[in-house]
Amino acid sequence: MLNREEKQPVLPGDQIASIEEFEGGKNTYLAPDGAIRSAAIGNKVYDLKRRIIKIDQKNSPMIPKVGDIVVGSVDMLFSSMVSIKMLYLNDKKFGAGYSAIASARVGARDRDRRDRRAVFRTGDIVRGRIISLLNSNVHLTLAEKEFGVLYALCFNCGGDTVRTNENTIKCIECGAFEDRKLTHDYGKETFRLVHKASS
Repeated sequence: MLNREEKQPVLPGDQIASIEEFEGGKNTYLAPDGAIRSAAIGNKVYDLKRRIIKIDQKNSPMIPKVGDIVVGSVDMLFSSMVSIKMLYLNDKKFGAGYSAIASARVGARDRDRRDRRAVFRTGDIVRGRIISLLNSNVHLTLAEKEFGVLYALCFNCGGDTVRTNENTIKCIECGAFEDRKLTHDYGKETFRLVHKASS
């Protein structure tokens, strides 16, 4: 038998072999003392023919990375920032409890209405791209045309909304109009597709 797996899981940082015994493979790293250590949670797998040890990673958690696409719900608004509870990461359900922050200053604005225009509201479903993980905070951009509000309910009555032009929605229940920074594919159907893809 050329490959052997140990079912006892190891944790990141655990010593799994020494450089004299094996060469480190996937999910391992060589420590300065010559020890081969695990870089992930999983089981040790020995390739006895090639003398390589690797870690077969179990239930690898989704960790947000720069460039990942996030769909989430606006949970707090600040004067220049929005806080977004992350619901989906790269079209997969994401239940790790992370929140991201993004600049609220996006989208074209009329000069006269600069301070009055609401481009985001609490409860809006937004899509953005991770641009930074500075200081352990997930930072998103919502500025490009595919990013922004993906779906929103009426702030006035909670009714369903439809897009009326580039950055305006209308409630089909009470008829109220609201300004938002909308994605190019805004609407309930798009949000349904995101939800369905992650199921």
